[in-house]
Amino acid sequence: MGDLGPYLEYDGEDYICTICDRWFRTEDALFAHCRATTRHEWCERCRRVFVSEDSKNAHIRASKRHNICRSCREPIDFETNEDLRTHLEDYHHACLECNIFLKSAEDFLSHDISVHHYCNICDRYFGNNNNLKMHRQKHQPKDVECYGCYQRFRSFSGMLIHLESGACQSGVSEETIDDLATECYQSRKYIVGTDGDWQHECPDCERQFWQLSALYQHVEDVPACSYLANGDGCLAKLERFMASRLP
Repeated sequence: MGDLGPYLEYDGEDYICTICDRWFRTEDALFAHCRATTRHEWCERCRRVFVSEDSKNAHIRASKRHNICRSCREPIDFETNEDLRTHLEDYHHACLECNIFLKSAEDFLSHDISVHHYCNICDRYFGNNNNLKMHRQKHQPKDVECYGCYQRFRSFSGMLIHLESGACQSGVSEETIDDLATECYQSRKYIVGTDGDWQHECPDCERQFWQLSALYQHVEDVPACSYLANGDGCLAKLERFMASRLP
């Protein structure tokens, strides 16, 4: 038999509720009395008696065996800490790692993705944003059709890698791509000379790349530079130029 706690005793023969001065033959009978009586308070989880509701509530607040949601209008006591954590995340949009509450489920998801590198498609977390980006490429549809054949790719840069490799049945090679990039009227914005040679350069952050596909990968991955490949951006215009010139 374990410790009965305050106000409950065992004298070797009987079980005693000292508050009510009542005697019971078995422990189960004692506990049944504690659940039913209105003369004192009972904590079922801890099997302890309290002389008042205030003392019971103080126990619940302090005990590690209780998992109270204090954000609810009527506090809820969860069976496990994991249940409480799930409740806080699902109903109160709480990020427990950052110790903050978000305004809505949409804000919580946005925070989880941007701060904790969360993939909401397959419910996985990643160590950094770059790993998340690499992973999320698996979820992108292959809706970019090669300019020279019927293969499809998840991104324009993926299609350029295919063409630069010389694997395309159209015969397009890296030299073909470089010649078109130079010929395009936008070339002064993304091609720079370096020691008698030339490289592709991001017009926004000035990072340089040997291959045009690497430049496009960069603008696809870096939000601050992505505008260059959209609308009237110079790389968007180059993309349309190549589409008109390649078979």
